[in-house]
Amino acid sequence: MHKLYLVFLLIGFATFPSLGQHSSDYYRLPDRNQTLYDRVLTRYGGAYVKDRWYVALTGFVRSDKAALDNPMGGMIEAKRVVKPGWGLMLGWAYKEKWAVEAGYVQSPAHTSLQVDRRRGADLFQYTSDQHNFVVRGKRMLFSTSGPWRRSGFWLTAGAWLVPGKGGSRGQLSIADYTYPTREKIDTLRLAGQTQLSTVPTVIAELGAEYNIRLSNHVDLGISARKLLGLGSSINTDLTYSTTGQPAQYAQLRGIGSGMTYGLTLRYSVAIRQPLRSVLKSAGSRLDR
Repeated sequence: MHKLYLVFLLIGFATFPSLGQHSSDYYRLPDRNQTLYDRVLTRYGGAYVKDRWYVALTGFVRSDKAALDNPMGGMIEAKRVVKPGWGLMLGWAYKEKWAVEAGYVQSPAHTSLQVDRRRGADLFQYTSDQHNFVVRGKRMLFSTSGPWRRSGFWLTAGAWLVPGKGGSRGQLSIADYTYPTREKIDTLRLAGQTQLSTVPTVIAELGAEYNIRLSNHVDLGISARKLLGLGSSINTDLTYSTTGQPAQYAQLRGIGSGMTYGLTLRYSVAIRQPLRSVLKSAGSRLDR
């Protein structure tokens, strides 16, 4: 019996080291390099992002007002139009200091005409082609998130390309009658024709944006941009005539000048973040 106990005891001593080996990982201290890696990326990683690619979805409210060259004594007036728009962009950022993005924006220019008449006012509104192609450059002015640098104020500048496909957008015709005397009737007529441009036009853009880093891959931008039309994408030509008087002419040019106020959600699909340079520059500080 004593020999049997001795055999079991020897078998137990033989198997105990192997069991201890399987459980040793539980008590092992974390790898120093991995710990340093996590600490550096948490505290310093954003400042060492070399570049990143991102996609963006933007929504905004746009206001624009056409240019009127002859108000005809106050009878006609160009009105401001406020409409929503949206866009999809692809962008590239370099060292969180410079960025360039390009894409598609859906937002037309307008010619909105108010005609004052004795019994009230009539409003006529026409839109240009709503498809635009946008390219934009960005420069960070200063960061509000320390080493991460992803949150901060950016200055932006770009251009919108508006295709010119031509075609008619509609006509208008108004007739009024006045009675200078009982025997005489004067006829007042206003006629108009609206056409789209047959050549592409450009809208220059200058703006400011505050970018908020929500996570390592997601940013939210709040922007205000000034638009300056360099050409007319839609024109309304007007003719005003009165009995016994020479005709007057006016043109309403939809150049797209105005403002946009919007929100942009960006998702980084690829981030290059070299670890070697990060450890070299920040490792000594973390070891203290």
